[in-house]
Amino acid sequence: MRLMILLTLCAGVLLGCATTEPLPTFFILSRVSPTKRTHLSGPVRVFVRRVEVPAYLSRRNVASMHGQEIRYAPAALWALPLDQTIAIGVAANLTQIGIPAVGFQPMETPPPHQYEVVIRITHFEGHENGDVFLAGNWRVTRPNGDTVASRPVSIHRSGWEPGRYAQLVTLLSDAVTELSKRIAAAVP
Repeated sequence: MRLMILLTLCAGVLLGCATTEPLPTFFILSRVSPTKRTHLSGPVRVFVRRVEVPAYLSRRNVASMHGQEIRYAPAALWALPLDQTIAIGVAANLTQIGIPAVGFQPMETPPPHQYEVVIRITHFEGHENGDVFLAGNWRVTRPNGDTVASRPVSIHRSGWEPGRYAQLVTLLSDAVTELSKRIAAAVP
């Protein structure tokens, strides 16, 4: 009888320890692996610097806004910090357009380049009404700091169903592609 009680108690403890939380999903903004640079056929023309993001986007969790409240997805995470993920995504898009580019990676020295892209993000999230926003500003400079072009950016997408984080990341990725096209048009 004691053995049955002990076995039942152990089984209850083991079942109680089992988690029902979903496993994390990690996202990137481009089809290029975040740990490998794109193979470039020629010299690097553009270096995308580390992207400035507001403090609420410094977490690895994908963020969304619900009224005035920021909510972080418990299991939808960026594969790299957002300041690197956006830089790598923009660089991959520029390279795909035909402008050889490399994005910021903390353990690598930037290669020789002709232009730098500086991006400051103020919004990069979905909203409870289904809207998705990328906002901030960007500038193209020469390595000596001379500004070639500078523009504010506000890109709006819609159709996100709150809670569907893969869909949100797809819309944010689309916004980063649009941002990249605008930057490409300003690179001499």
